[in-house]
Amino acid sequence: MADDKKGVSPLATGVMGAVVGAAAAAAAIALSDEKNRKKAEGVLKDLQKQGDKVLKEISKRALELKDMGVKALPKGGNKKVAKKAK
Repeated sequence: MADDKKGVSPLATGVMGAVVGAAAAAAAIALSDEKNRKKAEGVLKDLQKQGDKVLKEISKRALELKDMGVKALPKGGNKKVAKKAK
């Protein structure tokens, strides 16, 4: 039974902790410079704009798929299913 135990090994956890710690230290050093902070702010704003565009596209496509599903329902069929789909 003990062999079936699934989880993350302590070694992998330790390595990931070291990587995260190193990344945090590197970010703190890089952001201590005003010029690097301004660059990082610009990059983050660009990423946010791109994320907003992707979210709008995904939402639009999800609504299109929902509408297609509602239209595919049989007319006069199960009204509970049709009502839930709306």
